[in-house]
Amino acid sequence: MAEYDDGAYYEVQLNNKQLVFFFMATLAIAVVVFLCGVMVGRGVHDATLAAAQNDIAAMSSKTAAPEARAMPVAGKPVLDYTERLESDQEQHKLKGFEPTKSVQSESPENLAAASRTRSKAPPPKPRARTVGKNDGAFTIQVVALKTEDAAKSLLNRLKQKNYRAYLEDGGEAGLHRVRVGRFSTRAEAEKVAQKLRDEERFKPYITQ
Repeated sequence: MAEYDDGAYYEVQLNNKQLVFFFMATLAIAVVVFLCGVMVGRGVHDATLAAAQNDIAAMSSKTAAPEARAMPVAGKPVLDYTERLESDQEQHKLKGFEPTKSVQSESPENLAAASRTRSKAPPPKPRARTVGKNDGAFTIQVVALKTEDAAKSLLNRLKQKNYRAYLEDGGEAGLHRVRVGRFSTRAEAEKVAQKLRDEERFKPYITQ
């Protein structure tokens, strides 16, 4: 049979104080490990946050770059619309471009052409001549009416057609006579009377 050496085995016995010490040491080691993990986690979070801030700063710089290019150069005056327009026209003239339409319209040739066009405009039509005179030996009685309103209406109608018409009281008969002008000769009065017959369909007669 094999023989066992009792000296190869040791029995470890711990009292209460040793157990408490061992427990406290284990707890301290666990706390230290936990704190190390927290510190490592904070470091990763700070690194991530710094990287995100760097990305935001880079995007902001890219966005602001076109605006910075659009800003006027220091020492160079900023031109308004009128000055830019005049500057463009000067550059076109230096490069051999033709003047714009607004410049052409103000040239002496165009002004002369416009004045010739206005001079060729037809003259205004002359005002129609009034038929009849204020004095003369003959007059034309167009019609004699009983009511004054009808006589005045006809009078206005004849005046609108450039007849020198007037009203004359009929005396005891109570008629309102509508007459046209005075004429130096009977022939002149006859021409107007014939016109009244043809155009107005009246039956006038000549009287003195």
